[in-house]
Amino acid sequence: MDTLTIIMLAAAGLGLTALVWLSGYEMGTNEAGRSERALANRRINGILAEHARDVVAYENNRKPKAAKNRRKAGRKAVRA
Repeated sequence: MDTLTIIMLAAAGLGLTALVWLSGYEMGTNEAGRSERALANRRINGILAEHARDVVAYENNRKPKAAKNRRKAGRKAVRA
């Protein structure tokens, strides 16, 4: 093999290595973006679920008291 062939093979090998590295870098960047979006969705869904539980708990705490007060007023009116 002459010198020119060795240089061309080395350049081709380096070019192939660079292309493989770039494609891996791009795949990693895309996967990182998907991963971040998935984590953000989990955080937001957790916050929304927690808020929904708080709202339901608040409404459940309020409803029995209001119903109890109405029943008491109704009983007092019937007895009197």
